[in-house]
Amino acid sequence: MIEQHDYEFLQAFSTRRAVVAYSILVFNILLCVLVSLAGGPDAALLAFGAKQKALMDSGEIWRFVTPIFLHVGWLHLFFNSYALWIVGPLVEKLYGGPRFLLLYLMTGIAGVAASYWYYPETESAGASGAIFGLFGVLLVFSIKYRKTIPASFSSALRRGMLQTLAINLVIGFLIPQIDSSAHIGGLLGGCALALVIPFARPGVPEWRGLRVVQAALVFLIGASFFAVLTHYSGPSLSASNLRRGASLGGLVDSIIKGEEAFEYSEKVLDSGDLKRLPEAREDLGRAIDMLKDAPPYEGRAGDLSGQLLDVLQKQYGYLEEIEQTGRPRSDFIGISPQSTRYARLKLRINDWFENEASGYRNVR
Repeated sequence: MIEQHDYEFLQAFSTRRAVVAYSILVFNILLCVLVSLAGGPDAALLAFGAKQKALMDSGEIWRFVTPIFLHVGWLHLFFNSYALWIVGPLVEKLYGGPRFLLLYLMTGIAGVAASYWYYPETESAGASGAIFGLFGVLLVFSIKYRKTIPASFSSALRRGMLQTLAINLVIGFLIPQIDSSAHIGGLLGGCALALVIPFARPGVPEWRGLRVVQAALVFLIGASFFAVLTHYSGPSLSASNLRRGASLGGLVDSIIKGEEAFEYSEKVLDSGDLKRLPEAREDLGRAIDMLKDAPPYEGRAGDLSGQLLDVLQKQYGYLEEIEQTGRPRSDFIGISPQSTRYARLKLRINDWFENEASGYRNVR
């Protein structure tokens, strides 16, 4: 039997709308579409406001805000959107729209700040810091108000927290470059804010000044993205960039794999451990297949991938030769006959990454 005051709490909670949480969800999707129209995260994420310490140090302080709403591709967006879909309305119904926006934005900024300090060399983006901040809010709420909310609601709240934690663990496994410092920063920020910001008890009128706070926060977000617009230096938006971005992403993955395979083969040769040659050769074979299957790309990228493919094929042949003869040759400079050529090629590939696929290795 539900007591009257518990019934009133649950009824008021269920009828309170989560407008802000769903608005943020739509805004995140819109930004991901725009980034895709600019060629995808590989080509345009930094131009749209991803975190980069050097630019932030030079005065682009809006990058403490804009990364909260950007994502490194559709898979990243999907998992964060699902987590926001679960936990966002719950927090907003507890705290009301203005407080929710304050919690979301401040914990997101805390996550970006933590990444700024602990991973200054990487570029990053994503709502994970803010989502972990909401998780921290719920954690403190479940303890702080455990005697004043219905027991059934408290039980559902714990289940929601476990769901959120599980989802973000999945994200961490599927996207290895996830910035854990942003998660921790957001989580601690959420816990701290929940200790000092009271929840908006359903059915009790809100303080009108909160609407002013909400308007100020919306202005801050708008001003941050206006700064992105005025400083934008990325590709023009075009439907053709959707295909171009997908092709570039596949090609870059293949090039990175090729570099890793070649350098591993050099490491094995340098060690003199011939028993590891079959493993290195198989790794080269997989990298060769990836380059052959990569989407075709014109210009400098296509030329570099073609040269890298030739280097890998020749290295593969050299490893086969050593396996057959049982000894390496010595009629060249370097670890293998391809060492000098690869060193020159790698400089050109690094230059290409810096100028045409900026930030790919860091934000992926």
